[in-house]
Amino acid sequence: MSWIGCVDRLADRCISGWAADDTRRDTPVQVEVIVNSLTVAAVSCEIPRADLVAAGIGDGRKGFRFDPSGHLKPGRNSLEVRYAGTDLVVPKGRGHWVRRRGGGISEWEAAFLAALEAHYEFRPEHHVCGIGKRAGELERVLLEAGVPFRKFTGMEAPSDPAGIRLDEKADLVVSWAWTTPVPEAVRVLQRFAQCSMQKPGFLAAGFIETPESSKQIREAFHELGAPRVNLESITPAQDTMHRIFAFGEVGGAEAPVEEAVPVLAHIHVPKCAGTSFRALLERYFGPRHLGLYVNDTYFVYGDEALRGYLLQDLEVRGFSSHHVRAFPHWLAGREILYIAFLRDPIQQFVSYMTHIKKHYSTITSASLLAAVPPDASKLTLRDFARWLLTQDRDIPFRENHNVNFFARHSDPAASDRLEAAKAALAEFFFVGITERMEESMAKLKALARAAGLDFPPGPLPVENTSAEYRDDLSWINPEDEVGSLLLHSVEKDRQLYDWAAGRLDE
Repeated sequence: MSWIGCVDRLADRCISGWAADDTRRDTPVQVEVIVNSLTVAAVSCEIPRADLVAAGIGDGRKGFRFDPSGHLKPGRNSLEVRYAGTDLVVPKGRGHWVRRRGGGISEWEAAFLAALEAHYEFRPEHHVCGIGKRAGELERVLLEAGVPFRKFTGMEAPSDPAGIRLDEKADLVVSWAWTTPVPEAVRVLQRFAQCSMQKPGFLAAGFIETPESSKQIREAFHELGAPRVNLESITPAQDTMHRIFAFGEVGGAEAPVEEAVPVLAHIHVPKCAGTSFRALLERYFGPRHLGLYVNDTYFVYGDEALRGYLLQDLEVRGFSSHHVRAFPHWLAGREILYIAFLRDPIQQFVSYMTHIKKHYSTITSASLLAAVPPDASKLTLRDFARWLLTQDRDIPFRENHNVNFFARHSDPAASDRLEAAKAALAEFFFVGITERMEESMAKLKALARAAGLDFPPGPLPVENTSAEYRDDLSWINPEDEVGSLLLHSVEKDRQLYDWAAGRLDE
């Protein structure tokens, strides 16, 4: 046999790709999925794929898909795809996926562990050392979460780095130097790495995130002998202070590794020309741009899932998604540059209704069907709007959709969601205005050029229009019962839109 194929996605909910025997292209083959060293499935490669037909690979029926989620455990999971009956791994068919741990630890602690385990594999024979005031908490977190390790040593960060030495060298060192400037904290870690860490060993160090911290940390880790530095932004719940962690192997490869390029994160706000922008990115970047969409209106990706997707392929340049609602500056060791577009909230509301009317017969999402009128395709827009605006439950577009989109998950404890949404968008790389799309795209392209980013040229394609489903809109006025409800429901969205338009002018 002469095996050919490739794994396109290796993730918690979907392992997919294609495989074939090059000497017998019309004969279906199987692949085996291995999770944590156990074979969990033999999957037939018979899904039709137009790209394989175009490439002349038999009849194109070589695709496979498998959901491994039922076989994943909390923590780090190894994933592998092999040609069935062999030890040969399908190209791009080996990786890992981290599932967030529980065990009574807090959301913040679980988020930190998920970030750490994305870069480091705990083993039962390892010695872990915690430095700083929270060292004891770290031991508790590891124990409660069920993390395997042999020994834990906790110690305060000494005022004199020369006095640092462990009786037994550590495999993993975790330091949380929240109030210590980066250069000062690194001097302590440098001494520790010289005397008390295995070579190679792994270092996780946390700092307060500032505009200068990422550069300082990368330079410091290179001095420590960690050529690749993976930065991760983690903000504890109820905490307005951003934290940044650096993860890296100390004492491994000698030469510095080129830093990974930033990720263009297209936060696709529904009915704001996001489909057209996504099409532009997909046509330019091809498989290097991920479409992270789920057939569930209320689904939201956690940081660990996004990190997993980005770590699977370092060639990824960006992603588009309705389902990303928290916005860390750093993820998977890469800077995340967020892009979004806002639209006049009345026009956005109407477009949402016409989109549902146009596609109602083909909607398969149970959560979306439950969030629109059961006879949506037959209703006038006014009656459709009345139904949305008078629901006694939280559904999309019932009230200030965009403010909630940007604030509900990024700052759930905010007393003022409008201000929280502004704060989130103020950190974005770019926020455009749909009604000023030509101007927005020109400014975005100029900004990308100035930042040295690879960005698609050419005009924005026209996608996903439903204007033919508009009917009389004269009811949208303060004197109409439904119109008044609508105008009131988007008051904060209107303020957010005006704020974003003002920033675009700047």
